[in-house]
Amino acid sequence: MYELSLFVLDLVQNSITADAKLIKIWLFEFKTENLVSITVADNGKGMSEEVITKAIDPFMTSKVERKKKIGLGLPFFKQLIESCEGKFRLKSKLGIGTVVTGKFPYNNIDQPPVGNLEETILNLVIANPKIDFRFTRKNDENNKVFDTRPVRKMLGDDAESIWQSSELKEWFRNELKFEI
Repeated sequence: MYELSLFVLDLVQNSITADAKLIKIWLFEFKTENLVSITVADNGKGMSEEVITKAIDPFMTSKVERKKKIGLGLPFFKQLIESCEGKFRLKSKLGIGTVVTGKFPYNNIDQPPVGNLEETILNLVIANPKIDFRFTRKNDENNKVFDTRPVRKMLGDDAESIWQSSELKEWFRNELKFEI
């Protein structure tokens, strides 16, 4: 896993597992400020102080049905951020939600490629029609915000039944396009 889009996929999967109903994702890439920042925030179950401490341990997971207790998403993300001379932050409050942030220098030689983040977001939206997503991506020249809540409001009760239509998928793709 060496594209930011795959790390986002893993972090969002954690949010989904934590029963989040709203997941927000931010990606900022600023050459002028020499900064890349990626944040995933949710309104899921949140974590206790004890679980927060264990969350970056690769041999801990919250999945009770697993025989092996291994959770690598957060530890790998933390390792990636730190290998890029960056700062990793994990904040969570039980019953409120979780925020995971990684920031590192834009010009760091170990910076991974972003990957196809737009397609990752699209697939997350389509695969999870009962969850709302807000995706913000900014760089020195562009600012793009994609939010499923207005779409859900406009479509009403029919939202989930037509969420996977080819027309809606194409509309999502156009909304998610980001020129770099």
